[in-house]
Amino acid sequence: MQTSIRVFAMIFLLFIVSGDIVAASSLKTRNVVLITLDGVRVQDFFGGLDSVIDEHDSKQIYSDMVAMRERFGAETPEARRALLMPNVWNVLAPQGMVFGSLAHDNHVKVQNRIQWSTPGYTEILTGAPRADVVDNDNLRHDYKTVLEYAREALGLEFHQVAQFGGWDGFKFAAASQDDAFLMNGTYDAVPAPWNTPEMDLLNELRKEVMGLWEEGSNDALTYRMAKGYIQKNKPRVMWLAMVNSDDWAHADRYDRFLAYMNRTDAQVGDLWNTLQAIDEYRDSTTMIITTDHGRGVQDSDWSEHDITIPGSDDIWMVVAGPDTPDVGEVTSPGTVFQGQAAATMLQYLGLDYRNWDKNALPPVAGTLVAPAATSE
Repeated sequence: MQTSIRVFAMIFLLFIVSGDIVAASSLKTRNVVLITLDGVRVQDFFGGLDSVIDEHDSKQIYSDMVAMRERFGAETPEARRALLMPNVWNVLAPQGMVFGSLAHDNHVKVQNRIQWSTPGYTEILTGAPRADVVDNDNLRHDYKTVLEYAREALGLEFHQVAQFGGWDGFKFAAASQDDAFLMNGTYDAVPAPWNTPEMDLLNELRKEVMGLWEEGSNDALTYRMAKGYIQKNKPRVMWLAMVNSDDWAHADRYDRFLAYMNRTDAQVGDLWNTLQAIDEYRDSTTMIITTDHGRGVQDSDWSEHDITIPGSDDIWMVVAGPDTPDVGEVTSPGTVFQGQAAATMLQYLGLDYRNWDKNALPPVAGTLVAPAATSE
């Protein structure tokens, strides 16, 4: 527990030194965009191409790790990760905080005991692990999510909070009730009057382009729909959930997993640039990027994840925007938790998480007290 307290104290002091502890009325952030990349391992996020998994995947019949080594190979973890995800590491990280660097004994931990997708997204969106969420079934659970609370507390209209994702599980995890705000699942069209002809076409393509698994659609098309929605409707709060990373990992295709991470990083960069080009978002948007669970760290289990596979509870989190301290990779030892993403969203929207759910964990920064739920 002492290491958790130290990392929180460090971030708190950074807030003081940089003058970033301000009243809600003084926050520059007006909008928050949450992006989740399903099942992206902390090892690849911080270290780039993993030599252990590279050797394993090179033996696969259809794998092309030679091409991946040419694109993403380098001597150091820092160089490899910058080749793999240049927008995250060169654009977002310098203007925010990146938690989860195992090399520095800095951790972001999943607390739910399942370490699957829906339990993870529920933890992210409700601020704490929920013992009764134990599978990926498409069910609504009786916990008001941070997205629902933000709409209620800020008095936002239906379309000003939005969720886009290429799997229906995202839509069910997003809210405790149907029609709580605009939710877009695997093959859902954006309803009028918030749609455009381009969004309609993209959704038709989602139905035609075959994904690796039948329950998911193509993330590139989902991203373009979400981008179009932002440009037309200017939502204040959005959750963009990407799923194909987990698909390629479960298929044991490390080459495709790496190529996907690089392509998705390009979309993250494109979205950030798009936001900065729009008056309503420029210099007033905080972006939070994280994942629902980790994965195995050995060649025999890297493609899977659950409570029995070491590494499944290790994740990462990026928080970047006009009100965050410019820390970059957090190198002080300590632990934050997956569930703290929710209160962090509320913090930058000028809302107190304690008015939402007394059981929710606090934000990742600006507090001296570490969560009591889990001790490292």
